[in-house]
Amino acid sequence: MQDRYAGDVGDFGKYALLNQLCIGDGCGQPELSLGVLWYVPWCRCTDAEPEPSNDGKHIGYLQPPKCRKFRQCAPDLWDKMRQMVVVDGDRSISAVERSRALPAGTKYYSEPLFCERHESQATKKERRRTWLKAGRDAVKSADLVFVDPDNGFQSEEVKPHHKKGPKYVYYCDLDAHVKAGQSLVVYHHLGRYKPHDAQIKHMLDTLSEHFALEQRVFALRYRRGTGRAYFVLPNPRHSKLLADRAQQLINSCWGKGVHFDQCLYRPI
Repeated sequence: MQDRYAGDVGDFGKYALLNQLCIGDGCGQPELSLGVLWYVPWCRCTDAEPEPSNDGKHIGYLQPPKCRKFRQCAPDLWDKMRQMVVVDGDRSISAVERSRALPAGTKYYSEPLFCERHESQATKKERRRTWLKAGRDAVKSADLVFVDPDNGFQSEEVKPHHKKGPKYVYYCDLDAHVKAGQSLVVYHHLGRYKPHDAQIKHMLDTLSEHFALEQRVFALRYRRGTGRAYFVLPNPRHSKLLADRAQQLINSCWGKGVHFDQCLYRPI
């Protein structure tokens, strides 16, 4: 996550999903406390970071004629995003945290994950371990932890100590959260090398095998902006609740092939 993405159409869908998973329909179901690990990347291997790009420019959902279709799905959240982006002109992670776009009491960890120039692999690895521990401590009280790296799950070509390592979450980053009994939601950017369904199904198999999860891991694909999916790794005590709430989202105006696709489960 970077400041330049704050408040774009991807952010809007992201916060709607997290609110749905943590709060549900408010009809007597238990609320889940939320923790957010922003995975803010910063690299001193180059003189300028981040690189120039068009990422984060997708804010047309806040303006006519698109605004009505989006606002009807989450009026309060849409109003908060418009206030932040259009009225205040403050597109930043700190502004998101102040906006109350996410449930009251949400714990955040937004310290940058650095990759320093000319350092040894051992030093870079130790810095990442220190960052991960601080992040775990910041969200240790949360029932559900949202992990928000720029690119998503690890790449075979990029190691944690590489320049682009801060843009990825590695399976070992999540082990402690799973062992602590926390449920996880992880952002993943979908590539163009094969159909999105095939990428998602492969990731579901990989995650289930790595974490040896007995409950069903599932994913929701968001259709707005760039191709992206959210992978949900539920703790057994949250499994049915999270699956039911995700299906409620799909059955609402958020789903039906408009914004979010159907839940995709790993076959049993």
